[in-house]
Amino acid sequence: MKRVTAAILAMVMGMVSLQGCYGKMALTRKVYQVNGQVGDKFLRSLVTWVFIIVPVYGISALVDFVVFNTIEFWSGHNPVASGEKDFMYSENGETFKVHASKSGDVVRYTMNHYRGDTYLDTMTIDWNVKNGTSVAFLKEGNEVTKYQAMRTKGGVQVTSSGPGAVSRGQQALALYQ
Repeated sequence: MKRVTAAILAMVMGMVSLQGCYGKMALTRKVYQVNGQVGDKFLRSLVTWVFIIVPVYGISALVDFVVFNTIEFWSGHNPVASGEKDFMYSENGETFKVHASKSGDVVRYTMNHYRGDTYLDTMTIDWNVKNGTSVAFLKEGNEVTKYQAMRTKGGVQVTSSGPGAVSRGQQALALYQ
């Protein structure tokens, strides 16, 4: 009788603590994205079967539901869904693969630029949403140019330094009002 009572009590506590707990299922989505990044459709199908047989999907869904979605339900924040996004933009043979992430007050965008299948350059932008300043690095081959934008009394001042700058050292590029 004690075992039945303990089991019922455990079920009731679980139902109360997980009530309305439908979250982002971020861990399961990340596992699904890993599978989706496999290029060959036959290999992707094989990976899907392995993830089902080994129960990678089942374990990630269970951990998501029991742990991370419960944390998200009670705190409003899912520790796995850290605000990362990947997306792509293409036009006229030019492709930009963008990865966006947020850590504290800083949002980072990393953009890889391609023409066809040829890699051209990478720009990384760190934007502090609290104070409004941003720093960008443009890497073309072995050369890196740094751009910085900061709020001033009259607007936004943009400066640059590095090989791609107008002249060596810090150079004021523009003041936007």
